[in-house]
Amino acid sequence: MSESIILKVTSAMIVGGQIAKPGEMIEVTHAEAKDMLHRGKAVLATATDAPEPVEKQPEPQPEPAAEQPGEPEAAAEQPAEAPKRNRKGK
Repeated sequence: MSESIILKVTSAMIVGGQIAKPGEMIEVTHAEAKDMLHRGKAVLATATDAPEPVEKQPEPQPEPAAEQPGEPEAAAEQPAEAPKRNRKGK
């Protein structure tokens, strides 16, 4: 019977190779939860501890590039040539 328990960390500790800081929510096995609760490292999480759902905002769509009449697309994508230097005296 391997059910998982959600706990709220009260004291920093290592859980599954990761640092769990106070206030974070962790999911552990029943045996791990019993040990952490007994040692005072965590408390049972409640509904008020659950993070509030974040409303996912749609990503802005890029506007299509305005094309110049008579200018091919390939020319617009090529980088401009570097200016030539004048070397005087050498």
